[in-house]
Amino acid sequence: MLSTTTRPVRGTGRKRSRRELLVAAGFLAPFLIILAIFQYAPVALLIKNSLFSYTLINPDLQTFVGLENFARIFSDPAALQTIGVTLIFAVGMVVLIIPLGFLLATYLNQPLPGRGILRTAVFLPVITSSVVVATLWNFLLANEGLVNAVLNSLGLGTASFLTDRALALPSIIIMSVWQQVGMAAILYLGGLQSIPGDVMEASVLDGAGGLKRTFLIVIPLLSRTTVMVVVIMTVFALQSFTPAYVMTQGAPGGTTNLLVYEIYKQAFTLQDPGFASALSVLLLVGAITISLIQMRLLRTRWDY
Repeated sequence: MLSTTTRPVRGTGRKRSRRELLVAAGFLAPFLIILAIFQYAPVALLIKNSLFSYTLINPDLQTFVGLENFARIFSDPAALQTIGVTLIFAVGMVVLIIPLGFLLATYLNQPLPGRGILRTAVFLPVITSSVVVATLWNFLLANEGLVNAVLNSLGLGTASFLTDRALALPSIIIMSVWQQVGMAAILYLGGLQSIPGDVMEASVLDGAGGLKRTFLIVIPLLSRTTVMVVVIMTVFALQSFTPAYVMTQGAPGGTTNLLVYEIYKQAFTLQDPGFASALSVLLLVGAITISLIQMRLLRTRWDY
């Protein structure tokens, strides 16, 4: 009996692999080109500009200063204050949004009447223009605004929310939390709905109460969601611009002078785009570093 074996044709697998690579490259090429043009090229230009001193009026008259702009950041008290204010703003947002977002998601995860409308209402501020939100809160927190009207009706007097050094930064933190807590709630809601039902049923059969299930089962299983929420909210806070621009212009005394607003002022008001580029590079490196540290510290082994 003759046995026949099929021998692979030499080069067929190599040709197929090469053809698949060409097809993949064809699909990826438009995205990579757009990414290079609109992201990597501007970052490279930003790094290059941070090494020069010039003005936007005469951009061709550039003077190479090396790392002088970066050294100036750490020797300028105003720049150091801006960095500190931005970090406090970011920490305040994260500390408030995490528990509020989780509690709101837990509430929205229940079988409520009109649950879809409630979820939409919670998420609506997130997709609303930041300028509109900041303007609205500006009217609310003004000396003659609605909040002070309520305080006066209660006999508590008037509070200068946007002009008092002790109240201005907490005020814009609360405004930003109000706008972004819906994003955290939706992310946590997705995490809650992905927890296996048999895990919760087993905990009920084991006699675990509501609080015990929350702290020993739900929160650990939502660790990855928490990491994502922390990173997203931190990056959002670090690049926040509208509250300082619309509501306070960095006042009073620079206590609300967020880093992106300082970059805007240095580049377009003070005509120092080289220093503004150095601040931007610092912001980029800082945001990446802080995000990596957060993901490392909050890394979890829980899986489901």
